[in-house]
Amino acid sequence: MNSNLPAVSQKQNSSLPAERPVKRNIVRMIGEVDRPLMLIIIALICVGLVMVFSSSYAHADTRYGDSYRLIKSQLRAALIGLATMLAVTRLDYRIIKKFGVIACLVIYGLNYAVPFIGTVFSGAKRWIQFGGFTMQPSELLKFAVILAAAIYISDNYHKISSASTFRTQMRTLLPMALIAVAAAGATMFQNHFSATIIMASLAFAMLLLSNIKLRWVIIALVVAGVAFALLFTVFRGVLEELVPQVFVRLEVWEDPFKYMSVASGGKGYQPAQSLYAIASGGFWGLGLGQSNQKLGYLPEPYNDYIFAILCEELGLFGAILVIALFAAFIIRGFIVASRAPDRFSQLLTMGIVAQVGIQVALNLAVVTNTLPSTGIGLPFFSYGGTALIILLTEMGIILSVSRYSYVEKG
Repeated sequence: MNSNLPAVSQKQNSSLPAERPVKRNIVRMIGEVDRPLMLIIIALICVGLVMVFSSSYAHADTRYGDSYRLIKSQLRAALIGLATMLAVTRLDYRIIKKFGVIACLVIYGLNYAVPFIGTVFSGAKRWIQFGGFTMQPSELLKFAVILAAAIYISDNYHKISSASTFRTQMRTLLPMALIAVAAAGATMFQNHFSATIIMASLAFAMLLLSNIKLRWVIIALVVAGVAFALLFTVFRGVLEELVPQVFVRLEVWEDPFKYMSVASGGKGYQPAQSLYAIASGGFWGLGLGQSNQKLGYLPEPYNDYIFAILCEELGLFGAILVIALFAAFIIRGFIVASRAPDRFSQLLTMGIVAQVGIQVALNLAVVTNTLPSTGIGLPFFSYGGTALIILLTEMGIILSVSRYSYVEKG
């Protein structure tokens, strides 16, 4: 050792802090919302609003004499939705479970009341009016299915995952089946087949999240497939009487260009024009606002087929960017769920993220004619005030959960 170094006195040495071993532990933190997820949500809202305006101004000018009418309505809904999202973000998510059962019963009851007290728009009775406010209860029903399933699974998680026989497993999952059947029944009464598909898909997604053994899922899928096949063969005549529009859409799906003419009823006009829009966009697109299909060719281009206009104006490049944005939302949403403080919040978050993912996948499949037309909107993009407000409220729930997480502290 170098003897020229100054000696440290005992008094000076005693004033130094004693070295203590660093202990790492997991603690619960209540802090800020997940910023990456918040930025992704804001980006989706902004791009969605731009596309609503771009796809709607020609139609709004022709029909209402005001190019800004539809975008003003959508912007108003977005502002209300953002305010609601920020308010929900600051709430304790546990209050949702406390009043969840009551909320689900009210929402289910409201949907079963639609055939009796609903209002008809575009030939379908799926809306309820309260004074000057109009809402579609089936949008709330999506969340009710997720909420009811999250409550039941979180309270019976170990019972579901530890079931050793098929009979025991089916008994534990009977309430899940009731949740799904009740929701599907409500939408069937509304003649809203696309919503029925979403309810069934959400119930199945929540089933996968319940930690059920894979063999029971495979058995359930086989049984459902056989039942579905029998239903469409043995009872085809009855189904054609009850839901004729389903078989019409299946027929049109095979070749939409065949049914474009007035003589055939123009049943394939919309999906065919959607394909024309996508094809004409190429890789880079025609440019924002330069779509031709929105000028009276593609009916209501700002609704379910808004993605076709996006492809036409922004091309394959823009479509990939938007799909990547949705993928980032789903990935980040599941990261938030993985850090959730309890089983209920984890299931609720994953269910809402799955809802967005399912709707995106179905909408893109319909727009590209990969699936028959089902009337499923694109989240954050398709025109509709009620749907956007409810969606942003759900985003507030995810962000609220993100404030409660377990992190490693030193």
